[in-house]
Amino acid sequence: MFALVDCNNFFVSCEKVFRPDLEERPIVVLSNNDSCVIARSNEAKLLGIPMGAPLFEIRHLIKAYNIETLSCNFELYSDISRRIMNVLQSLQKNVEIYSIDEAFLELDATINWAEEGDKIHHQILKYTGIPTSIGFAPTKTLAKLATSHAKTLGSSYYIDHTPPYHKFLKATSISKIWGVGAKLTKSFKQHGICNAYDLMTADPSWVRRNYNIVAERIVRELNGFSCLPLTLVQEQKKSLQITRSFPHPIRDKENLKQIAARFGMRLGFKLRELSQKTSALTVYTQHSFSGDQSLFFQQHTVVLADSTNTTSVIIQQVQEIIENFFSPNTDYQKIGIIATDLREENLPHKHALFDSSKALSNKPNVDKVMDEINKRFGLGTIHPLSCAQSTEWVNKSHNKSPAYTTNWTNLVHVKAQ
Repeated sequence: MFALVDCNNFFVSCEKVFRPDLEERPIVVLSNNDSCVIARSNEAKLLGIPMGAPLFEIRHLIKAYNIETLSCNFELYSDISRRIMNVLQSLQKNVEIYSIDEAFLELDATINWAEEGDKIHHQILKYTGIPTSIGFAPTKTLAKLATSHAKTLGSSYYIDHTPPYHKFLKATSISKIWGVGAKLTKSFKQHGICNAYDLMTADPSWVRRNYNIVAERIVRELNGFSCLPLTLVQEQKKSLQITRSFPHPIRDKENLKQIAARFGMRLGFKLRELSQKTSALTVYTQHSFSGDQSLFFQQHTVVLADSTNTTSVIIQQVQEIIENFFSPNTDYQKIGIIATDLREENLPHKHALFDSSKALSNKPNVDKVMDEINKRFGLGTIHPLSCAQSTEWVNKSHNKSPAYTTNWTNLVHVKAQ
């Protein structure tokens, strides 16, 4: 049996943990630069605010209904997510972390799913304050459907392919099935397949001939045959990217180099966290020339002699790239750094003819110390001197909550009277 644990309105729920005054109020969480809606409370959903709505289009609703608007705080959300996954891993051995707010569990088929669902829900609520919806089923695809229905019920839910659940499957639109996108939905409907029951009763061989093996697996999963086992070991990433658009165009080269250094520091931190190294770095920009409204795209790649995850090396390389391609009288509106050709940190590799690794090995492990301090006190607590100090380029976050769980200076103050 599979279970899918899904956190309810996760970003909003994270904010409510430290803001009890937000209970039962319409809330929206905004993306970088406070540009569009990426999360909504149930109250905001009832007001008809769609996911992805640009902020300027819903200002009249915000004013009319006194909607609380919050800037995204991914540092807080990521830490609470980590705590939730730790709770799940303490309760169950087989846990697949599917996303920041979802996880699949594999359970014994004889287990009492209702009791187990209540146990998981209460443990997560007790240790993190986050409400969850939990769906149980013999396959992951059915568990996804069960979880979506559990959200409406406010309790755990179980479904399978047997007759007692056919009514539910007939009421479930084909577009609600995990793995069925807009294009596939349109094609299925042209063949009279409009709901989950229609797809479940379709001939798997016909589906494979007319579509592909992925679509056939969905059909078999709906019929109770598990085709998607739990992924207990996460696949190594093929690339990593840090990118941001600026609130205002940047024309100063040194400022741009400082921003690139800041991104390089974050990239190095992520690589070390994943125990990976990169052998190629790409810097790309989006810009326009003075007086020109057209946007231009520029990209430069450097292949490294030795794979690395050392912050100083990454910063040096990306700053050299900017030094080479920077053009005056150009309004830079976006910059991104991509690490590609990733490999495991401990994987043996060929060294350059004049290898500098021996010289580097005699130096203290500055990155390790920096990582430990930043993990404990918040990212950016300590950083290389070359990183950006000005706030000119920082994204707009007018209503960002504190990093309550990762930064000592943001701890909640409690006073006894």
